[in-house]
Amino acid sequence: MIGIIPAAGRGSRLKPITDAIPKELLICGNKPLIEHALDSMKIAGINRVCIVTGHKKGPLMDFIKDGALYNIDVDYVYQTRALGLGHAILCTKNKTKDDGGDLFVLNGDTVIEPKTILSEMARVHKKEKSVATLLVHEVSDPRRWGVAKLDGFKSNIAQVTKLFEKPQNESEWKEFERDGKYYAIVGVYCLSQKIYDYLEKTAPGRGNEIQLTDAIEAAIKNKEKVIAMHFSGSWLDIGTPKTFLLAQWDFFRNKKEAEVLALAAEWDEHASKANLTG
Repeated sequence: MIGIIPAAGRGSRLKPITDAIPKELLICGNKPLIEHALDSMKIAGINRVCIVTGHKKGPLMDFIKDGALYNIDVDYVYQTRALGLGHAILCTKNKTKDDGGDLFVLNGDTVIEPKTILSEMARVHKKEKSVATLLVHEVSDPRRWGVAKLDGFKSNIAQVTKLFEKPQNESEWKEFERDGKYYAIVGVYCLSQKIYDYLEKTAPGRGNEIQLTDAIEAAIKNKEKVIAMHFSGSWLDIGTPKTFLLAQWDFFRNKKEAEVLALAAEWDEHASKANLTG
């Protein structure tokens, strides 16, 4: 399985700090968001990652380099225009097609805790042989996310019967409601390489972008198997000042002083390794 980390977004809602540094280098806890993403890849059993970069992402590449510090083989592709998550994934096709392995996609501004759910997700995807496996979490307001219509859970797994990207009114979101909640996709996907074929045929949708949810919806209509895994842990989606600050609070609020000092020691150790490797 090959990891893909989309990290080309300009972080416009976090200006002016993102005029100076990429959003993925903002600190969450004791490490930047991009390190959380790489940690997640390692826990999922992935040692090869393609990071999708874009405008003003040079500092991100300087920070990660070739991934040796993280024991991950890191490569990069450049998304010349911000045409959506689906387009970002499509940009990786020439980097991954020769391998033939499935894809593990984790947005560069998403932090999942506990990260062990990601290794379980990779295992379930392989077992189910689905074209797409989605991680979902309940939300009360569906307008910010792609939402899934599910055919009932067996344990924490459900068949996905329909997807919709960022519904903005009741007529769009009504059929996705389940007991007063909606199941949002949390920015983590396991995908068969078949998804490239669907993405190539997907026209721009919401926001005039090529939406991954639209490509997966096309796969569902083509009778492909798509499943969702329910996740009830901590999901930090860092895209605005509010969510960024709430993420810091959520990360630290239940930690004791000794745990915070242990995180500081981990940071010190990582800095020493970085100095040695240059």
